[in-house]
Amino acid sequence: MITRFDHGVIGVRDLEAALAYYRQVLGLDARPGGRHTGRGTHNGIVRFGLDYLELLSVCDPAEAAATGLRGQVLLRFLEQRPGGLVGFCLATDWAELLAGRLRERGLDVTGPFEMERLRPDGRLLRWRLVVPGGVAWRRPWPFFIQWDVPDAERLVWEPPGSHALGVEGVVGVAVLVESLEAGRELYVAKLGFEPVAAEDYVAELGAGRLRLRYGPVSVELLAPQGPGPLRAELEEVGPGPFEFRLKVADPERARRFLTGRGVRTVEVSWVDGGLLIDPDQALGARLVLVREAVL
Repeated sequence: MITRFDHGVIGVRDLEAALAYYRQVLGLDARPGGRHTGRGTHNGIVRFGLDYLELLSVCDPAEAAATGLRGQVLLRFLEQRPGGLVGFCLATDWAELLAGRLRERGLDVTGPFEMERLRPDGRLLRWRLVVPGGVAWRRPWPFFIQWDVPDAERLVWEPPGSHALGVEGVVGVAVLVESLEAGRELYVAKLGFEPVAAEDYVAELGAGRLRLRYGPVSVELLAPQGPGPLRAELEEVGPGPFEFRLKVADPERARRFLTGRGVRTVEVSWVDGGLLIDPDQALGARLVLVREAVL
């Protein structure tokens, strides 16, 4: 039922400025995506293949707030910081069945419900969402999408970009959770993921780690076990996506590209060969460049 990683969502305050920055500074071909009907939000798309990064911003605060907790959480997040990771989405080929299975396993879900986005070229994209807990933003779980427009047609409407940074796709997500026990219950017992390694400890983050997989989808759970950046993040904005891992063919070339544009990168020990783009220079997003999938 869960078929692949679909997209990661990065909240930004100013969409036009974010699109220009991602293209001109980070070397990621970000293009206007359009406006979500009745949601008070609009977006930009950094497309790799069927997978992509979404730059999500509020264009009508009153309309966004009127959508309920989902819009209000996004508004509060963007009031606190200029941007950052807010959610991630997995594709499904049968939203109704997935929602029913998740309910059978004791997970409260909303949907499937319909959404749509009016693209700048006038085309209307439609899809259905399944959202655990009714809120997708800054939560430890993914949300799920079933597209009404066939994949091949969507790629004609929104073709993969030409990314000067050399990114080829999203190969993993690290999720901040309050405890590995709670994370295991959510991901293994309810969502159906399988552990691919024993729990371990990441000293640099002060966190316990559990690595999981569902088919081609790789998720790493991180839980603070002492002082450190994860504890600070959890106290500030709560659980949710912590890092997106992006595949590049040549990390050293990517590092030189970013250095040439004044963007700092840091080698991270918890991802083999991982190169973290300074979040302050990625509009608050934690993006780690890797040569291969990390699990």
